[in-house]
Amino acid sequence: MNVPVSRLAEETGFQIGRSDNITRDELKFTKFVQRLRKKFSVLFQDMLKTQLILKGVIAEEEWHTIKEHIQFDFLQDGYFTELKNTEILRERLDMLGQIESYVGTYFSKEYVKKNILKMTDDEIEDIDNQIKDESGGEDMGADDGMFAHNDPTKGDK
Repeated sequence: MNVPVSRLAEETGFQIGRSDNITRDELKFTKFVQRLRKKFSVLFQDMLKTQLILKGVIAEEEWHTIKEHIQFDFLQDGYFTELKNTEILRERLDMLGQIESYVGTYFSKEYVKKNILKMTDDEIEDIDNQIKDESGGEDMGADDGMFAHNDPTKGDK
């Protein structure tokens, strides 16, 4: 059933550690579970359609518009996801630290936010607003909060 051997061995057992300890078998198993979830989503949707039509809640013609708004959310492995997200953020911040002296010379602040930190436009706007709120309403401008110490007009901080 594609269950990794490491989960079946009694002496080792399954352990969650750092995400770099996840084996290839574990990744294949995760993809297998995701494929099963997709197949079951179709099955669940078909059963829901049958139930709603038989109970008279909707007409069969209405189903095509309704089914577009139905989605199934399955639980994820929260610990692994959190660990992986933390490592991704750590790597992005490390890269940011490595190129920080080049910001304003070779890289724009916007480029760093979008391509190094992988922030969306909405995230950039939200964070800029949060920084403005936390600074007591002082308008720092769209990018003045980040790398302000590299701005020669502001002096060293």
